[in-house]
Amino acid sequence: MKSFQEKSCPQCSLPKLKTWEELTDEQKFLVERLPLNTGFTLEERKKHLFCPRCWFEKISDENQSC
Repeated sequence: MKSFQEKSCPQCSLPKLKTWEELTDEQKFLVERLPLNTGFTLEERKKHLFCPRCWFEKISDENQSC
């Protein structure tokens, strides 16, 4: 289970970042057009967390390679 701080937005402090499944269809449409879209496939991005206020995208640790 993730702690409260791990799920809050580091840019705007919104209390909870959302998973892909928690986003509405409209929010998913917007996320697909964010700048990070070019660096990750849609399947990879579905593992990230998103802030619906400022659109910060937190890359999950499992997607980052050493």
